[in-house]
Amino acid sequence: MTNLTDLTVPLSQLSFDCNDTARTLAASGDTIQIGGLLQAVIRRHAAAELEDGEPLTVSVTFDVSAAAAPGDEVVFQSRIDRRTRTLIFASGIAAQAGNHLLKATVVFRIA
Repeated sequence: MTNLTDLTVPLSQLSFDCNDTARTLAASGDTIQIGGLLQAVIRRHAAAELEDGEPLTVSVTFDVSAAAAPGDEVVFQSRIDRRTRTLIFASGIAAQAGNHLLKATVVFRIA
């Protein structure tokens, strides 16, 4: 039987440079945690673009290139690719020491 560890995504450890860029030290090399942090950065960026309403996640896709090295800084960058009256299409990347770790593509419905 496989031992499962507790999945804790330390959102409080994110340090935001602005609405579309954040950084943190990798607590582990777990790509699920890094993906969760990247999704949080993208959501914050999408929310900052709205005057009214909130972004509700419709779809998330991750493309993983590498695991993070624990203890090293990870930089998260997001961008709004397109916005319609009811949807926001956004994406982001997580990188460490200039190396691409993963990319996320997210679609939000504006509520």
